[in-house]
Amino acid sequence: MILVLPLIFGFLWGYVLKHAINWLSIDDFQLAISNPVLEILCASFFFWSFSSLSFEDAVIFSLISSTLCAIAIVDLFTMQIPLLFILDSLFVLLVSILLGYITWSSALLGIFVGAIIPAVIMVFTGLVTKRQGMGYGDIQLGIVLGAWLGPLRMALTLFGASLLSLITWVAISIFKGFDTNRALPFAPFLSVSGIGLYIVNFYYPELFQLALSG
Repeated sequence: MILVLPLIFGFLWGYVLKHAINWLSIDDFQLAISNPVLEILCASFFFWSFSSLSFEDAVIFSLISSTLCAIAIVDLFTMQIPLLFILDSLFVLLVSILLGYITWSSALLGIFVGAIIPAVIMVFTGLVTKRQGMGYGDIQLGIVLGAWLGPLRMALTLFGASLLSLITWVAISIFKGFDTNRALPFAPFLSVSGIGLYIVNFYYPELFQLALSG
């Protein structure tokens, strides 16, 4: 019975996020109310976290991962990241830091890896190539992910997201033809990589300890 509650709350939170997406209506993008994908994903996040993590970590994971999922969906269809969801995530993380569940050092180092370094690279490559690989929304998302995951997992998240986006780009190019100007939204890859690495780290922490020691 206790584990049924996270499923219910997760489904309801997904419903709230769906209405927030439709209220924002970025580029007139709407999620059909009858489409339960977001609710199912959020319910899955809530169920896993509350059955596997401590209560505090479960709250943080379920809220952040659900919002990341909403961000990924919007960016996938509009190539834009809602500022509302960024601010919502930052509020959750700030409260978590103030309550001591996330350390300031981990959050700040994670932000440096996830946002500051990519921002510098983005500016430099923009000046050299006159093209922008990452958007400002991706940098904002890097702040969220960096504060949540810390420096090591954030670095691996960036690598994983880049690898996933490259594989996807190649796969699309095989079927639709190669186009060097074809742009892909990066937030879905960041979100999938970040959530996936968090879960992998939970089950196989020795892999991350090995990466840190190496």
